[in-house]
Amino acid sequence: MSRSSSILFLLILSLSLALVIWWTLFQVQASGQLEAAGAALADRDVAAAAQALGATDGLELADVARGRRWMFASEGLVFGLILLASGWLYVASVRREARLRSAQDRFLAAATHELKTPLATIVLLLESLRDGRLPDDKRARYLASGLLEAERLERGLDNVLTAAGLRTTRRAWRPSGGDLVADVRQALETMQPRAQAAQVELAAELPTAAPLRRDAAAVQLVLRNLLDNAIKYSPAGSTVRVVLEALADEVRIRVRDSGRGMDADELAHAFAPFWRGSDLASGGSGLGLHLVRELVLAHGGTVSAHSDGRDRGCEITVRLPVGRRD
Repeated sequence: MSRSSSILFLLILSLSLALVIWWTLFQVQASGQLEAAGAALADRDVAAAAQALGATDGLELADVARGRRWMFASEGLVFGLILLASGWLYVASVRREARLRSAQDRFLAAATHELKTPLATIVLLLESLRDGRLPDDKRARYLASGLLEAERLERGLDNVLTAAGLRTTRRAWRPSGGDLVADVRQALETMQPRAQAAQVELAAELPTAAPLRRDAAAVQLVLRNLLDNAIKYSPAGSTVRVVLEALADEVRIRVRDSGRGMDADELAHAFAPFWRGSDLASGGSGLGLHLVRELVLAHGGTVSAHSDGRDRGCEITVRLPVGRRD
């Protein structure tokens, strides 16, 4: 049970205990009043009996009874509503934790698959190279494949470690002046072997320059995750296009693919942690776009996703303000 659920549980328990104590004290007091009124009636003193029950005389006893009836009804209703609301909050908190645990379990399974698959491929390639029976052309191809899998493994580890850092100490902001055009070109160059292996072309529309004060490492992680995601879901022979626009108050980065696209539910959860959509066969830990959003928000920017539907491609747009403060 988490801290929030424990606090809610303690609040409900305290409220219930306070209610029981209040009703117990009131009933003890009412019992005392009835005892005194009974003794007065035994002495045939109606006025004293009425005063013991809180009335000035016998004629006001009916008013006292009606007042207490309304008091019991209203207080019982209020306490009941409070307990119901507290119980609903507790149940909602428990369900939220269950969803979070389920998402984390899915993440662990996906991350294990995402990290083990390239590792197993690398081991297989190294075993093939160890035999020394491969011709030179295959040897070069195997080495290139091994490097691609190593880069894939590195990206997966970067995503997991960066996500862990964002949830604990928060990533340190390391701003520096630079040109976003150079950042995009560096990311394209880095992802080019990955695109070639998937038979996907990378194209870019870039201005002459786009000066921006940014965290260079974070921007590279954003760009590579966007490109990797676009390449992953693009069919062979298609093109992933990167468009960079430098405006007066912001820069915009649009990454467009013509792949499987997203439906309404996937668009709603695109940037949620551990979300992988319905196409689980594509792999992934469900952290790529979530990290993109977190790192873009750290820059004071925004990110959005658009798709016309399944098999109609997807476009991710990143907006970063110009003149971000340190």
